[in-house]
Amino acid sequence: MHTVPFFIGNTLACLVPGSVRRARFRGKINLILFRPWIARFIRREYGERLKTLRFVRQRTLNRVVGVVNDKYYVKIFRNVTNQQIRDFVFLMDYIRPYIHVDIPKVVVDKKLPMYACAKNVGREISSFKKSVVLKNEKHIFDQISNIIKQLQSVDVEKIPNNERYLTNMQDRRYPELPCKKCRRVLGHFDMNLTNFLFDDKLNIISAIDWDALSIANNPETDWRIFMRFWNQYRG
Repeated sequence: MHTVPFFIGNTLACLVPGSVRRARFRGKINLILFRPWIARFIRREYGERLKTLRFVRQRTLNRVVGVVNDKYYVKIFRNVTNQQIRDFVFLMDYIRPYIHVDIPKVVVDKKLPMYACAKNVGREISSFKKSVVLKNEKHIFDQISNIIKQLQSVDVEKIPNNERYLTNMQDRRYPELPCKKCRRVLGHFDMNLTNFLFDDKLNIISAIDWDALSIANNPETDWRIFMRFWNQYRG
């Protein structure tokens, strides 16, 4: 049933010219169609009425992100089960003691493949001048490297039923490169600059979008993904 709003929104978006306009239109229509379910979810979990619902992004046809009452992120999936979402939430809770930056606490809807979390404190990378960000490249690199090391310090062999986390809840967009001396580690798998929030001095204080969290077979995977996004930003 939850695939119907996606189908309607994605179909109507085909009539809108321009890829950027089409993506925004598609996401907004999807959120409007999901509004009754989102309202019930937020009321049940946070005890609040839905007053505002703002579109954030829809990178693919299969998930959409919005902000409720300017306080909570809500993310709805098309081709993901509730159990898969609970799996990644379990991993998030498992790694939280190992990571020094803030990781959002997530609640999962009982019926729809949807989760919500409170907005994290911090500034998005887009709020800084690009020249300032590039000037602090080493500082950012050191922090990302530290987060990856902390994530990889988790002993994956001690994670209950760890074999189920060898593939993440979404199709992996970045295939892992062959590695002669590989060891299994946890990977974020979406090390995009937009998934880190900063203070005014470009210190990372929050890391978000952990829904691709799973076991990687190559310790270099997260760093390679980060560098791909960094080079796009720098270029």
